[in-house]
Amino acid sequence: MAKTQRERDQAAREAKLERIQDQIDNGDLVVRKMTDAEQAAWAKRRQETAAAATPAEKRRAAAAERRRARRAARSS
Repeated sequence: MAKTQRERDQAAREAKLERIQDQIDNGDLVVRKMTDAEQAAWAKRRQETAAAATPAEKRRAAAAERRRARRAARSS
């Protein structure tokens, strides 16, 4: 039976995550927490971006955040 687009997307996502995990396990990729200075710099950049965003961009960002939250809730 043919897979739906959503199933193909999910399989591709899982393959990417598996590749990332393999890289972490091999030591080719290191995941670390941001430093306090990095967190502050990114927070400032986010605020500047949000302040300059048009109403359409703000709606798009809010919709993307809702999708991420729903996706995270489903995978938990």
